[in-house]
Amino acid sequence: SPTAFCLIASVCAVAYWMSIELLLLVYVTFKRHTGVYFWSIIITTIGIVLQTTGYILKSFENSWPVVLVVIICKVGWVANVTGFSIVLWSRLHLVVRNPRILKWLLVIILIDGLVCHTPVVVFEFGLMTKHHDTYYRPMQIMERIQQTVFTLQETAMSCLYIYHTRKFLKIGYPMKTRKVIGLLLLVQLLVIALDAVLTLFDYTDKFTLKCTLHPLVYSIKLKLEFIVLNQLQSLVK
Repeated sequence: SPTAFCLIASVCAVAYWMSIELLLLVYVTFKRHTGVYFWSIIITTIGIVLQTTGYILKSFENSWPVVLVVIICKVGWVANVTGFSIVLWSRLHLVVRNPRILKWLLVIILIDGLVCHTPVVVFEFGLMTKHHDTYYRPMQIMERIQQTVFTLQETAMSCLYIYHTRKFLKIGYPMKTRKVIGLLLLVQLLVIALDAVLTLFDYTDKFTLKCTLHPLVYSIKLKLEFIVLNQLQSLVK
């Protein structure tokens, strides 16, 4: 319907705008364009743009090859989902001093990415074949599994930020420090809430709505984390 198309276009436009703005901010903010944090933000942002582009082509443009559209969508999805976890991980060392925890978290992120992304991509291409019905149910199940896994993964890292920074809220620390940490805690709670919303959509079979909002949600989360993690870095320094 026209209303649905307008909603999709509006959501995609906001996701585009936030992504382009973030790319410019990253370029201006970073004096040195190196490091895991820098490149994970760049890759995640490009992933959001690709996923949004793929979804627009899928919704509005029928002349593009379906395989190409799916590739654009899935490359973008992989980049922004696992990329966002890498963004969170790359600044976790500012508050978590145990290298073993950081090492195992990275291993878990990479394994989760491989285990969860691969079946979804395979099933997505399977849905394009004449055996569509064979792949539909496995895809539905895997969608819920991957959303749950990535939500738990991001929630775990957000909880680590919350747990390891809560001490800075004590009266003995400067007001500026407590304000930054308060903002950090608020952002982590918001990230958890946004992930919960996407997960709820999956479990209530609102897959189209989830796909529409997914790039926007990740662009919001990434922008918030970029702001607060930069403040955290300056605070720790």
